[in-house]
Amino acid sequence: METKKILPLCLSSLDETNAFVQELLHQYKCPKTDNMKAQLFVEEAIVYWVEHAEANASFELSIQKRFRTITLALNYWGAPENPLTLPETSEDEEADYNRIGQNILIGLSAVTYSYEKGCNNVSYTLKQKPLNPALTTAIALVGAIIAGLVFQAVAPDLGKQIGTGILSPISSTFFGFLNAIVIPVLFFSAIGSIFNMDNLAQMKRIFRLLLTWTMVVMLLASAVSLTIAQLFLLEESGSASQGGQSDLWNQIGTMVFGIIPTNIIQPFLDGNTLEIIFLAIIGGIVMLTLKGRFPAITRIITEANLIFATILDAVCALMPGVVFISILNMVISGEGAALLGSFRLIALILGSYLIVDLTMLLSLAFYEKISPRAYLKAAAPFLLIALSTASSSAAFASHTATALSKQKIRDYVVHFSIPVGVLFNKQDAIPMLLLTSLFIGNIYGIVFSLPDMIPVVILCMILSVAVPPSPGMGAFLFTIVFNLLGIPLEGLALAVTIAIFLDYPATTGNVMTTNIGMVHTEHRLKASEARNARSV
Repeated sequence: METKKILPLCLSSLDETNAFVQELLHQYKCPKTDNMKAQLFVEEAIVYWVEHAEANASFELSIQKRFRTITLALNYWGAPENPLTLPETSEDEEADYNRIGQNILIGLSAVTYSYEKGCNNVSYTLKQKPLNPALTTAIALVGAIIAGLVFQAVAPDLGKQIGTGILSPISSTFFGFLNAIVIPVLFFSAIGSIFNMDNLAQMKRIFRLLLTWTMVVMLLASAVSLTIAQLFLLEESGSASQGGQSDLWNQIGTMVFGIIPTNIIQPFLDGNTLEIIFLAIIGGIVMLTLKGRFPAITRIITEANLIFATILDAVCALMPGVVFISILNMVISGEGAALLGSFRLIALILGSYLIVDLTMLLSLAFYEKISPRAYLKAAAPFLLIALSTASSSAAFASHTATALSKQKIRDYVVHFSIPVGVLFNKQDAIPMLLLTSLFIGNIYGIVFSLPDMIPVVILCMILSVAVPPSPGMGAFLFTIVFNLLGIPLEGLALAVTIAIFLDYPATTGNVMTTNIGMVHTEHRLKASEARNARSV
C-alpha cells in the first residue's frame, strides 16, 4: 500500500508535509520517536532542496508499507542535490554544528540517496511498533519453565524424547540460519559505521574531546569486565593458552597479526570475525577517502546493509518462540540448574555497571566539583525514561532539554553530542558480552583463561561501536563472540534472554556516559575560552 502527495518545493509546505507524515505513521502504529525522526528527516531534505532548487519546483512525498516495514521517500526532479551531504565549511560555526548534529540524528536510521534519470530520491526506512521484547521474552521464559516442570513431573521420558527429536533440531536450525546471516551483517554494518564518521571529522576539537571520553569509559568498562571475569569466571589455564605472562603476550601478538587476512575470500568462508572487521575498516576508510567517486558501490553497500538488517529483524522477531523452545529443552533435559546460576551472572554484570557509573560520577566530583547527588537530581528525568523504556531515543527530548536548561551546556554541543552518543557510547555492551559468554561457555564445560580473553575484549570494544543500536543486535553480537570462543550456539537463547532484561540498566548507563561527556566537554571549552581571554 502506497500513498503519494505532490507539493510545492518551498518552506511553506513544511507544515502540511509534517502533518501528512505524522498522520500516516500514526495510522501505521509507528513509535513516536521514529515518527519524530521521520519528520526531522523530511524537514532537513526539503530545507536543503529549497536552497538549491529552481523557482516553482515541486517534490513528491510517498509512504509505502509492506509487511511491517514502512518506507518514506522524497523525490525531486532537477540537478543532482544530495540532502545528506553537508558543506565542508560554514561561515556560521554554530549553525554548522547544529546542522551536522541533525544530520547525524538522521543517519542513525536507514537512509539512502540516489539520482536516476533526473530524479533525486532520498528514502527513510522504519518499522511498525513491535511488541515489548521484555514482555514477550518473560512470557516465553515463564511458560517454558512451567511446561518443563510439568513434563518432568508427569512424563519425564516423553519430555526427553520430545527434546531430542523435536526441540533440539528446531533450535539448531534456527541458530544455524542466524549464524549464516551474521557475516554479511557484520561486514556491512562496520562499513556503515565508517560512513557515519564522514561528518564527524568536521567537528574537530569537540569530536576529539568526546572521542577521548568515549575511549576512557570503554577502557574502564573493559578493565572492570576483565577483573570480574578473572575473579569469578576464569581459570588459571584455559582452552587456548597455558602458562604465565609470556603466553599472554604471545596470545596478544598472535591476535594482532592474525587479524590481517591472507586473501579476501577466506575470512568469509571461515567466519573469522576479526579479519572481516579488518577488511570492513580498510574498505570503509578507502571509500570515505574517495567520497563521491563511486556512488554505485556506495548505494550497493547501503542497500545490502538494509537488506540483511531486514532479514536479521525478521529472524530475531522469532526469538521469543526460540527462547521458549530452548529453555523448555534445557529444563526437560535436566539442565535447568543453569537458569538458577544466571542470577549470579546478572549480579556480576550489574556490579560492573555500578562500578563504571560510580567512576563517572566521581570524575564529575573531581573535575567539575559537582556532587553525585546534585548531578543525579538534575539528570533524573531522562535517566528514569531510559531506565523504564530501554530506549535512548525515548529519552532524547528530555535529555536535550535538561542539558540546555539545567546543565547550561551550549546548544551546538548538545545537538551534536547526543546523536553521536547513540552511535558510540554503548560501553555497557562490553561486560554484557564478555561475562555472559564466559558464563554460557562454563555451562558447556569450556574453560577459559585470561590470555583467551584479550582478543575477545578487543572484539567486544569494536562491536560496541561498529554495530548500530537496533532490536536484533543482541543475538547477532552473541553469535559473533560465541563463534570466536567456540561456544555452541544453542546457548544463545539464555544469553539473549539475560541481555534483554539487562538492556534497561545498560541503556541508562550509556545515556549517562553521553551526558557526563557533554558536561566535561563544556567544562573544557569554557576553560579554553578563559585562557584565550586572559592571553588577550
